[in-house]
Amino acid sequence: MATPTDDAPRGRRVPTALVALVAQATQTGVSFLLQVAAARSLGADGFGVYALLFGAVVMTTAVTTGLVGDSLTVLDRRDARTRSALVVLAATSVVAATVLSYAGAIVWTSLSPSGCLTFAVATGAFVAADLVRRLLMATMHFWRLVVGDLVSLVVTAGVVVAVLAQPGAPTVAGFLLALAAGQAASGVTGWLLVPRHERSVRPWARPDLARVLRFGTWRAAQQFVRPTMLNVMRWTVLAAAGAAAVGELEAARVYVAPAMLVVQGFGSYLLSSYAASSDHTLQALLTRADRAAATMLAATLGASLLSVVALPVLGPVVTGGSFEIDVIAVVGWAVYAGSCAAVLPYGSLAAVRGRPGQVFGIRVSDSVLSIALLVLALQLGSPTQWAPLWISFGSFAGGILCRQLLIVPVVRREAPATDTPRAVVR
Repeated sequence: MATPTDDAPRGRRVPTALVALVAQATQTGVSFLLQVAAARSLGADGFGVYALLFGAVVMTTAVTTGLVGDSLTVLDRRDARTRSALVVLAATSVVAATVLSYAGAIVWTSLSPSGCLTFAVATGAFVAADLVRRLLMATMHFWRLVVGDLVSLVVTAGVVVAVLAQPGAPTVAGFLLALAAGQAASGVTGWLLVPRHERSVRPWARPDLARVLRFGTWRAAQQFVRPTMLNVMRWTVLAAAGAAAVGELEAARVYVAPAMLVVQGFGSYLLSSYAASSDHTLQALLTRADRAAATMLAATLGASLLSVVALPVLGPVVTGGSFEIDVIAVVGWAVYAGSCAAVLPYGSLAAVRGRPGQVFGIRVSDSVLSIALLVLALQLGSPTQWAPLWISFGSFAGGILCRQLLIVPVVRREAPATDTPRAVVR
């Protein structure tokens, strides 16, 4: 198991989990700025297109963050062959993401050739910046993440202002350019802040690709499931009601972003925390996971309630008054955020304790259930605004299954051993 880096900050006055939440807040702030600007400038149709493209970026990043990001968090980075394999896979991931996203944009979108190139660069920059973030998370340097995100925020805001200042109507490609510039700035800044010994590689070490792939492949598949399910939801709504309906749903999701921030912030901390606690009993970690799930669920639902109450005032701020955010969609995304809070601690714990394949199976099952419920509801005449609510039921089921099937049975098997007195050698 990986351990925090030797030069990780000691004696912090601020709890690490809170710092992780602050780091996630700054990252979410960049994304929030960009998406609000896109929603206000592009309208429901244009924002729907941007949301589908950004969803593809997130899907791609999910694969690399599972394959490389989770591997560098959990596996022993001090081993030269493991470190060499991580470097090879990281470089390959960035190049492959850039090339494949360009090819995909050419074939499946109506973007111009320059727009396709911008989309490809944005995807590659997003993947690279995410891997740098994961390395800083693995070494528990969350404050350094904040610095990189603030640089990204300034750069992104500058490009957005330049895009909006151009004559004529803003385009999707302009906001993709802002995404690319901001992520590139974040990645470069973050890399300069990574501890020096974490950047060193022994070039003569033969990469142990098999070891990293054994763990990382399952994590990549698992991380890919949720964003893919969300994109399938978007495509289903697109087929049923058009791009404007997708844009309206995405505006509601952006509006509920503070609630999702709680989930993502603590989630980034949990995996690193579990990986660094390999000497703890599973019972102790399960207690910690239960507490984390309850805290995240309460905080998420509290933030969501405030979002619903403030919708008449803050909703037009997101859309610029060009279209309205539906309260049902806001409630649906709030419930979905709560479902993510319920499943994340248990999925992370089960994966760290050597059961990534089973976690993947449960994630696939609950995602299939979510999409099946959505399709059935739409067939029965349910409005598209209810889509986030339908997909949340499968996510709740996945959290329960992860806890009861993957963790609790192992805890019960460990219990007799912990009750047995140990001999004391003097």
